[in-house]
Amino acid sequence: MQSMKPDSTKLWYISAFPRPFFIWLVVMGWAVFAISFLLISGGSMIKTMAPPSGSNMDKLIHAGAYAVLTAGLVFAWPKRSLLIIFCISVGFGAIIEVLQHTVATGRTGSLADAAANGVGALAIILIWMGVCPLLKHYPALRD
Repeated sequence: MQSMKPDSTKLWYISAFPRPFFIWLVVMGWAVFAISFLLISGGSMIKTMAPPSGSNMDKLIHAGAYAVLTAGLVFAWPKRSLLIIFCISVGFGAIIEVLQHTVATGRTGSLADAAANGVGALAIILIWMGVCPLLKHYPALRD
């Protein structure tokens, strides 16, 4: 009879840190996610929060905001699939862009903004995928 316990090899990074520190990482992940969620959703609907049109700074702001949002989710849900976290971040960004186009006055939704949101989320996912093997194979980095 097989054990119903989760495969610990897939979740090695949970045991890579002392339990109090791991819990602190999860709590901070939720805090970062909640704050970035509120700032993104609130700031996206206010006309005065819009960056200057025609500048590339707008896309950098989008990518940065969704990178922070995704990083919060990565730490808040350590057992969740990175694909699910990516889809949540990109889906939230798509919803915001649709709401800007349909509901917000003085704001317009943009596919380019949605793509920038996805780039920011993907950057964090790729960084996490690169850092995890380092922590697993080089214990000195996690001590």
